[in-house]
Amino acid sequence: MRFKCWRRQTEGSVSVFLIMVLAFVFLFSAVLIDYARMAAASVQGERLARAAVRSVMSAYDVELREQYGLFAFGGSDGDELMARVLDDSLRKSGRGDGFNLVNLGLDTSTLEWSRSLGSYDVFRRQINEEMKYKAPVDFALEIAGKFKPLSGAMEEASRTTDLFAKLQPLYDKREAALDRMLEHRRQAAENARKPLTLIKNPAGGGIADSSIGTISSAADIAAQYNDYVNKSHADLNRDPKESPQYTWAIHSYLAQSSAVISRLSSLLADWQNDHAPLMRKAGDALKEAEAINEEMRGAIRQAKSASAGSGYDSSASWDIPDSDTNVAARPNLMEQAEQLPLDTADFRGMENNLAMQEAAYRNAESRASSLSGGINPLSVGLNGNSGAMKAAVIGAAEALDAYLHDYGNGGAVIGREASGIEEHRGSDNQRKELEREAKTKLGEALKVAEALRNLSGGVEEALERYEMLNQYYEENLEYNRGLREQLLDNPGENNPYAAESAAMDQMDNLYEALSGVMLASRDRLFQSEYAAQYFPHFDISQLTGIAEGSTEEIGEKLKEQLDPHSQELEYILYGFNQPGLNVGAAYSEIFAARLAIRTMEGFVKKAGLGNPLLVVAAAILYGVTEAVKDMIMLCREGAVPLSEFVPVNLTYRDYLRLFMVLHGSGEAELSRMLALIRLNTGINPDDRSTYASAEIRLGMRLWFLPGIMKLLQHTGAVPGEIDGQTYFKAVKADFAY
Repeated sequence: MRFKCWRRQTEGSVSVFLIMVLAFVFLFSAVLIDYARMAAASVQGERLARAAVRSVMSAYDVELREQYGLFAFGGSDGDELMARVLDDSLRKSGRGDGFNLVNLGLDTSTLEWSRSLGSYDVFRRQINEEMKYKAPVDFALEIAGKFKPLSGAMEEASRTTDLFAKLQPLYDKREAALDRMLEHRRQAAENARKPLTLIKNPAGGGIADSSIGTISSAADIAAQYNDYVNKSHADLNRDPKESPQYTWAIHSYLAQSSAVISRLSSLLADWQNDHAPLMRKAGDALKEAEAINEEMRGAIRQAKSASAGSGYDSSASWDIPDSDTNVAARPNLMEQAEQLPLDTADFRGMENNLAMQEAAYRNAESRASSLSGGINPLSVGLNGNSGAMKAAVIGAAEALDAYLHDYGNGGAVIGREASGIEEHRGSDNQRKELEREAKTKLGEALKVAEALRNLSGGVEEALERYEMLNQYYEENLEYNRGLREQLLDNPGENNPYAAESAAMDQMDNLYEALSGVMLASRDRLFQSEYAAQYFPHFDISQLTGIAEGSTEEIGEKLKEQLDPHSQELEYILYGFNQPGLNVGAAYSEIFAARLAIRTMEGFVKKAGLGNPLLVVAAAILYGVTEAVKDMIMLCREGAVPLSEFVPVNLTYRDYLRLFMVLHGSGEAELSRMLALIRLNTGINPDDRSTYASAEIRLGMRLWFLPGIMKLLQHTGAVPGEIDGQTYFKAVKADFAY
């Protein structure tokens, strides 16, 4: 009975067990299915967000892309575009038998814009993307490859120019000091001429006796002394009853003699007082000349050990096809520069000459100073020796005359010294004539740039556009300045030698810049080539008349070319907001480049002239003359050969590309490009974004057990949030041009 009861109690246990197992399996399967649907919804939502933001960013501004190769979102409503894309993507198909495992719905969507095209970082990055393939190839083949063969010759020319730019003024200062030394010595000797005239005039010849009369020199005192003695004895030995006959004559002789002797003493004192300072100045001038001479030697030593710049040396490593040959012709004036400093022996000889003049002065001064006591009738009385007096006068006169003959104006000794100094000067007169001619031609060449700078009449419309362009430029600068402040707050001359030296400095910097862009500084290259490709330059042929000298006639066509639209590349490079200034600056820089290259040729062609300073002056004159011809050819034909040694043509645009690489890749140039884009298109790059960040919130209804899924949400296992029976997932997607 009990057994039967127990059997009745165990019936259905398997069913209960199976129900329990199936319930657990169903629970697990339901959770797994919804979890899989949530994971699929998360992935699909991310894909949907990326597709939506890409679709929105496909509405870029076509005008910016076609004219300037830039990407920025156009003028459409981005939120509306994204909403439309999401709506189309989530719309159900028209099929009734379809089964959507992941049935998503849009809850909210937002779109944020940032990184405007007007910011330097964004603009520079887009330039780099646009130019990273073509800029290096074009620049290497069209520009750098042409300059590479000239690097050795230009380096030597630059070193030569730098050296002689220092030596030429030092040489002139040294020669001026030597001239002052000679002039002080001549003046010291010439101061003896007045005492000599008062002693005996003329200095040569003897002294004959004469009767008492007018006394104008010491020679007259000696000549009339015998007559004075005779008349004095006659009056002394007269009959006491007779009156003296020669009282007036004797008194006149004594008075005039005293006056002459007094004046002679005064003149000798003046000579003595002036002689020492003048000879001291002569010695100081000689020391100054020697110090300058040593400075010249130091400049030569430094030039021999120095390099003109690393750009020339690194040009050998530029890997450019068909550009390995260096020109054979090179300037070689460094050794000839050793001719310019004087030897130490020359200065010791000049010091000896000073000492010899000082000795000659002491002899002459001693003879002249002792004269006063020997010829004064008041001192010698009536017992003097007329012959001794005459001999003393003649001796003093001969000593002073010999001193003047040796060291005064036209003096033989100092003349020989001056001739010795003139020997090492060689062709100074010819050199100075060449310098004057070069200065004149350089002034004429600079008149062209000056005429361009003064172009302002009749271009009022262009001036207005320049003012607007400058306003856009200033606004972009201020905009980027504001961006930087936010980032900071967030802790995350008409002298030919000077002109040539400046031209060679420009060429040094140019090779430095070329080496930089060929080896490392690609951003500078990309920016420069971008500007040259997308912004027009001035029509240089409009300057043909001005380059040929017709600066007075400026046609209407030239005035049209002064509009900023006709010289955008020049404006980017120089940034002047006045008509003519940018073109004038470009013209001046091209002329300087031509002057440097042509002067290098001049060093080679004029090397046979001998004197190194004459060679330099002739080379500069050659450079100025040929550079002027080159500018006329450039205006007429649009291109000019780089050099006689490298006969490849460079166009006006090529030179602007060079100058952009040299000093046109800064942030100011970026702002000018952005200002021009705004002026030409009416689109403000500061207001156009290049980066979009989208955030969408999608919802999906859960099929099973939302309560259990909500519990799982607290563990962090659910990638989203659950509200009631709906699963929500917020996804983000970013896109940048």
